[in-house]
Amino acid sequence: MADWTKNSRACTTLWTTLFNMQQLSTNFNDSGDLKINDLTFYNALGSSDLRRQQATIIADQLDNIFRVGRGAKYESEIDRTKAMVGMVTILTDESKFVKDLASNVDDSYNFWDESK
Repeated sequence: MADWTKNSRACTTLWTTLFNMQQLSTNFNDSGDLKINDLTFYNALGSSDLRRQQATIIADQLDNIFRVGRGAKYESEIDRTKAMVGMVTILTDESKFVKDLASNVDDSYNFWDESK
């Protein structure tokens, strides 16, 4: 699991995107330890199929915002399908944290002016 830090483009971009999507309302520092089931899309009473569908919608929005709005490119060996599967896997696991999603995002996308 990667560190949740303001020095990471994946962390800051994910946080601002989720904040603007109204998926979370916590400040940056507190958001990394937020569990996935605390995001607004997550319906604990919904079926696993419904949660997967909702997670896929969120992952699709994130992918489009990262690439079109933020100019991110896929990392080598990553394509849209792999990026989506990675995000959906985390977004459907209530034991995961936002920082786990950020780690996956960091492995899948190269953000503008990001140093590796």
